[in-house]
Amino acid sequence: MNQIDFAIEFAAHAHRNQLRKGTEIPYISHPFGVGMILLEAKCNEGVIIAGLLHDTLEDTETTEDDIRSRFGSEVLRLVQGASEPDKHLSWEERKQHTLEFLKSADLATRQLACADKLHNLRSIRRDVSLYGNTAWNKFKRGYDDQKWYYTSLIESLGYGSRFPLLDMFQDEVESFFMNLELIEDLKNCRRNKKFYDAVFECLFADPERVSQLEGELEGRDLLDFKKSVFDLIERYRNSEEDSYADKQEMYRYLTCRGIEFEINSDGTDMIISACAAMQEMFYLHPHEVYHHFYRNLKRGLL
Repeated sequence: MNQIDFAIEFAAHAHRNQLRKGTEIPYISHPFGVGMILLEAKCNEGVIIAGLLHDTLEDTETTEDDIRSRFGSEVLRLVQGASEPDKHLSWEERKQHTLEFLKSADLATRQLACADKLHNLRSIRRDVSLYGNTAWNKFKRGYDDQKWYYTSLIESLGYGSRFPLLDMFQDEVESFFMNLELIEDLKNCRRNKKFYDAVFECLFADPERVSQLEGELEGRDLLDFKKSVFDLIERYRNSEEDSYADKQEMYRYLTCRGIEFEINSDGTDMIISACAAMQEMFYLHPHEVYHHFYRNLKRGLL
């Protein structure tokens, strides 16, 4: 039998007497939905199988040996990573553990976690659309705590690296919890690595190179975004009261990620102002700014 088909049957049997919280929906709909998300994201077979089985250790009588003997040690490792720690801990402690764990987790583990949270979020959105705010009553924590958790997940899931499934998750979290709906041009520019590379290079390039880069950006209809970023950079550099806190926060984040800056230099101020400006304009999470900055640091442009 195909291993994915076998995993579907295994999970269906393990969850056979369970329903989704506060509903009459068979619980298997959730792991099956997670598996479908991972399949559509073109994840490898082991991750898809782990998605189908991800709640079996935590919520059924399935043992680690059951999973190892039928699906192998790698699938077991992924399912273990998707299982929360001691259920006697508070909701806050368990969620904080997950957030910290995901920061250093490998890609496969983060893909699985992302699909799990994405499916849960879509279920929440559906319930809220049907039942309004009463939909939150079936959860241990309400809207504010769930907003904190889901928005924090974006940072933790992307801390080590970005991946396409995270883009989808981030869009849905920001739409639901933050009412953030970007125009299509801004949304496309927001995730264009070449745009950020050009902006960082323009910070210190000679005029001839800047002109060349601007020509390339104009050909991709991105030049106006570059000009807007540089207008914000000037505001951050020249407006001490309004920009100081944002720049200090950006400086602290980047140094905590291991970036070393020359103290009290004009170049450092330019870089930090650029990072803060791009974060503001494109609604970037701190890890996104870091990845764009570090990529260009490695290229020797900063």
